[in-house]
Amino acid sequence: MTKDPLFLLLAGALMVVGCGNEPDNPLDPLGTGGTGGTAGTGGAAGDGGSGGDAGAGGMGGDAGAGGTLGSQWGGALLIENNDAGSAFVPQVALDPNGNAVAVWCQSVADGTRENIWANRYTIGSGWGMPEMIDDDGGDAVSAQVALDPNGNAVAVWQQFDGIRFNIWANRFTPAAGWGMAELIETDNAGFAGSPQVAVDPNGNAVAVWSQSDGTRSDIWANRFTPSGGWGAAELIEENTSNTAQPQVAVDPNGNAVVVWAQEDGPVNIWANRFTPAGGWGAPELIEDNAASALFDPQVAVDADGNAVAVWTQGADIWANRYTIESGWGTPEMIEDNPRIATDAHVAVDPNGNAVAVWTQVFAMFGDIDVWANRFTPTGGWGAAELIETSPGLAFEPQVAVDPNGNAVAVWAQQLVTFGDDVWANRFTPTGGWGAAELIETDAGQSRLPQVALDPNGNAIAVWSQSDGTRLNIWANRLE
Repeated sequence: MTKDPLFLLLAGALMVVGCGNEPDNPLDPLGTGGTGGTAGTGGAAGDGGSGGDAGAGGMGGDAGAGGTLGSQWGGALLIENNDAGSAFVPQVALDPNGNAVAVWCQSVADGTRENIWANRYTIGSGWGMPEMIDDDGGDAVSAQVALDPNGNAVAVWQQFDGIRFNIWANRFTPAAGWGMAELIETDNAGFAGSPQVAVDPNGNAVAVWSQSDGTRSDIWANRFTPSGGWGAAELIEENTSNTAQPQVAVDPNGNAVVVWAQEDGPVNIWANRFTPAGGWGAPELIEDNAASALFDPQVAVDADGNAVAVWTQGADIWANRYTIESGWGTPEMIEDNPRIATDAHVAVDPNGNAVAVWTQVFAMFGDIDVWANRFTPTGGWGAAELIETSPGLAFEPQVAVDPNGNAVAVWAQQLVTFGDDVWANRFTPTGGWGAAELIETDAGQSRLPQVALDPNGNAIAVWSQSDGTRLNIWANRLE
């Protein structure tokens, strides 16, 4: 399918990258392609296994109707009170009990530096007091967070030391709060950036990032265990050209899947897999199209270790599936609209059912809409579906699923006569998608929403919102 390249400028112009005064990323020649999201673990809370490859298990099926989504969104709340500088690019994660941790980047009063801040939501008490979690040593940006079933959180970010960006981490436990920020890589050959993190039910974490060796950028990883802390950073691909945009997901047994974009002449999508017993495997090309540029890969896993990856290919959305039994399958296009599609995200429930969302240009220099498609192990991908019908520009979609296959999607929307607002829609396996609804009513422009969903169908969305002077972090809860 050939799509009109005139739409690329319109679609790409809506992507907001960076935080405050973050400089251009010299190790991301492919373009960062947005802030991405934190991949869910895909498995229900439980004891998990401390190591070893996940068993083949069943491929799952359509989730039953056993769980229900929360019935309504509450009122939007300001969750940070630092008026010194703007707050940007929030991320959020939920544990099975509905407790949440949000992280974001916040500028100091004079705008010369950014720090990483966090706040915690607990059932019964609501949001606490925000606190800075980096070491205040230099510009800290691009924070990501993941949460295990016991409420322990791991946050990662990139931080400037005066010469280069490095990758840092901090860990939160409900008993002790946030610890000391820690450098998790020591390669000083070049800049490190674009960190991502995922955790398993036992609190083990895998962080990945892109790092320059002075000539090209590579994909690196490090693993945290509660008993041993962070290990040694490890190169997980050995290509001679640039790589960027890593994403990671971890299953309940601690097996991780990482995807990234790689310049092989054309830009392709690659993957690697980690098992606690065997470590990292060999990198693998997971798509075979040499005609179009590929970018913005995303990945999520189910309880058995099967994975679904999605990406933008040329101007279409494509997907591939990894199964324990067979490895990666054949990539397939999951939308057939002739207009430009971009900014895809995916979430997978424990039974292997996946929901992907993306934006698609409706008409030349007209509306941009949010679309979705659903995958089931027994039926494959369905038909792409429009999940909002408001006029204007919709962008920055995100999606989360619960163990019953319910999904919540959020996005920012610029209506014809108003500013940017945050909208949401809910999917149930029995009822499909509902009607899109506005989840904040403040007059300021709102951007970069993120969403997480607990096993009981309760969701928390966070976003950055202008008060006319600065950007603040807001949240709303579906229960």
